[in-house]
Amino acid sequence: MPDIGNPAGFDVATVLTGSGLTLLVSAGIMRYGEQFRYTAAELYAIGGGALVAVGLLFGILLVASGYR
Repeated sequence: MPDIGNPAGFDVATVLTGSGLTLLVSAGIMRYGEQFRYTAAELYAIGGGALVAVGLLFGILLVASGYR
């Protein structure tokens, strides 16, 4: 029996959580971005880079511990 949470080869819960986190970061940048010395584009790049780094580290941790 196929895993209903993984119908397309990726975990739906993970994708939805990541999308929600991305929207929250975007909303925070739009709301509070003028309080930083960086432009909105730079803040988006920093936020995106941080999310990619966290995702890569988490993926490496999962592989190293044998869960993937």
